Amino acid sequence: METLSPESQIQQNQNLEKPKRKYWRFALGFLGIIVIIGGGFFVWEKYLSPQAKSNRETQKNYEKYLAWEENYKKAMTEDTYGGKTPEETLQMFIEALKKEDIELASKYFVIDENMNRKKWVDRLNSIRQNDYLLIMIKDIEEKAKPDIQNRLNENDYKFVLRADDGTVGAVIDMEFNKHSGVWKIQSL
Repeated sequence: METLSPESQIQQNQNLEKPKRKYWRFALGFLGIIVIIGGGFFVWEKYLSPQAKSNRETQKNYEKYLAWEENYKKAMTEDTYGGKTPEETLQMFIEALKKEDIELASKYFVIDENMNRKKWVDRLNSIRQNDYLLIMIKDIEEKAKPDIQNRLNENDYKFVLRADDGTVGAVIDMEFNKHSGVWKIQSL
């Protein structure tokens, strides 16, 4: 066996270390590329992809719906205008119309999805301005008869106003507000 001089041994050791350094540099570089690509995919899937954007939008909409639902339930619970029976609510409505208190009369209607009754205030004001309020009151008092056969369930009640020939002229649809325990007018 040939003995190497100390300088040759150092040179040979350095030559052996160079491939090891190259290997580790390559391995670390390759690992770094994998981490960057993996991180890019993660960021894309979690934040930037159309599906991720859609998921965030769906979550926002769901949270908005939950807030709306909570406010709606609160408004329904606080909506105590109405009677314990459909007949009582209808009579209260007629009394408010007789006083021409449109604001009070509108409170006997179910609140809409915007939590107001503006459309009913507008409609009743239009009826009053066209001098049909007394006719409306008289028709309801004289012609409104319960329509038990067409009830959908125990929370639904209808009054039918029939013309002289027996045809249905109008329907007053009532709904029970289970949150406040009163009957409300759903449509007229």
